[in-house]
Amino acid sequence: MITQSRLFGLTDELIVPGKKKGPGKKSNPMLRIGDGPEGKRCKTCKHLGIKQFSKNYYKCRYRGDTNGPGTDHRANWPACSLYEQEGKK
Repeated sequence: MITQSRLFGLTDELIVPGKKKGPGKKSNPMLRIGDGPEGKRCKTCKHLGIKQFSKNYYKCRYRGDTNGPGTDHRANWPACSLYEQEGKK
């Protein structure tokens, strides 16, 4: 991450493409709307679907599906505030 000087001494943080954020893996982009229940993972959420080809591709209903890697979702990510237990209504 680099900073860029602006007028009046304000700075913006820029994220350089290709550089990893944080300790390693990308985190759940759905957490921007809020954290889910403590200890719950996306793999037990009813909104997580699987597209099966030669590999399995996980997709979250709320992130959409572009048929590409941009909307692939990791099943072991921490759940967001839209989390609903699979099988419950």
